[in-house]
Amino acid sequence: MKLIICGTGRITDELLKRMGESWEITLIEKQESRLAPFAQRFPNIVRVMAEDASSPVVLEKAGLADQDAVLAMTNDDDVNLAIAGFARGADIKTIVAVVRDPEKIPEFQELNVWTLSITTDAARKVYQFLKDPRIRIIGLGEGEGELLEMVVGRKDVSSLANIPSWQDPEWQVAGIIRKNSLLFPDTLISVKEGDRLLILGKAELYNTFSRRLAENPLRFPRTYGQHMILGVSDDASLDITELLNEAFYLAQGTHIEKIKITCETPIPDIDEAVSRWSESLEIEMVDGEGSLKKRTAKVADEIDAGIVVIPHTQRSFPGNLMGNPVVKLAAALPCPLLLSRFTDPYERILVPFNRSLASQRALEIAMDLAGQLTAEVSVIIVVEPAYLRGDAAASGQWEQETLKQVRELSRVHKIEVQEIVCQGNPVKEIAAAAVDFQLLVMGRQNGDSNFFSTGVPGMVVDRTPCSILLVS
Repeated sequence: MKLIICGTGRITDELLKRMGESWEITLIEKQESRLAPFAQRFPNIVRVMAEDASSPVVLEKAGLADQDAVLAMTNDDDVNLAIAGFARGADIKTIVAVVRDPEKIPEFQELNVWTLSITTDAARKVYQFLKDPRIRIIGLGEGEGELLEMVVGRKDVSSLANIPSWQDPEWQVAGIIRKNSLLFPDTLISVKEGDRLLILGKAELYNTFSRRLAENPLRFPRTYGQHMILGVSDDASLDITELLNEAFYLAQGTHIEKIKITCETPIPDIDEAVSRWSESLEIEMVDGEGSLKKRTAKVADEIDAGIVVIPHTQRSFPGNLMGNPVVKLAAALPCPLLLSRFTDPYERILVPFNRSLASQRALEIAMDLAGQLTAEVSVIIVVEPAYLRGDAAASGQWEQETLKQVRELSRVHKIEVQEIVCQGNPVKEIAAAAVDFQLLVMGRQNGDSNFFSTGVPGMVVDRTPCSILLVS
């Protein structure tokens, strides 16, 4: 096998240690002083050239047309790109390039070059470690599959019992490493604390397999699904960057890694705005027809949607006599709806609470989010005036029972909740309090058109200055 290697860095050194006598290697390096040690140590290097590898003349002298493979491994991305381009022009089948700047990767991909992205690969490994230090993931088959290695903790043993009986179309246990020995699972093997499980599966194996872990229960919005749906309206006043920032902030904070974006009309430069997030999030543009409401609802119904995010724009959601369209959209979706007003990051979260099942669900989700995003949670309880409830005693009793329920939920979820109690019109009180918050989480009772019997939700949506999460 004939091979040209351009560059004499540490990667080249480690690679040559692994290559046997069957390789005939031409090594090109601009600095002559760096070539001598390689030629002396590796007998499979048949030729060294102290020249600029980005020159087509130099590559031609090196016998480019006769090579089986070319490796562009200098410390300059532009030089590596030039080498890859000339190699592709010479119809070399195997071309490998080291890339240091992630923004350069698309240029290499256009040449159909296999890339080693030092920065991206390192960042991905660190990010995965931060999410769960017990787990290591190796990508396989150009991203089609993954090999997950997980260290079994004491609390995992019961939930990971009976491995041989597990059957899942997305993954399977390939082996168990115990005391540095590889075991293949059978009916006689049980999991022990300290074991390292090797699990082979399709892409996004972490999210699929994590449902098995008792110590790592799914958190909102993954309790609804694994995808975020982001709907982009055609309102000319919409700040695309602000919308993307809020959506991606939430996705990263809650470990959602798949985002599907659907645009009402073609949005200029949206691909460029999205590209800087694509290293940490899997993002896909989805085509569709109809209004923004119809597009997002259709996509959410077709996939495993955990949350839908749309911008709040008067043009996109005009009011009508039949009720607030945002509330109607929330009722039609299989998952919660976030109405973005670009008030991220969420440092303070407000929840209107009236003891209904919907408001309980909203409070539990708010506490879940607070735990993931390191935010504070406050509950606002609006007590109706005595002349509406009947008498002062009845109002006082309702207030105390409502506070008691809030405190019990706070105790169960181990999240401290601040209490705001006021009297008056719910819309005015909630909207006024929301000025000091970045996110309002409001529950919608299934089967009802309103969150409260007085039809508060639509008016709250219109008057609240912060982002709103509508929960069914």
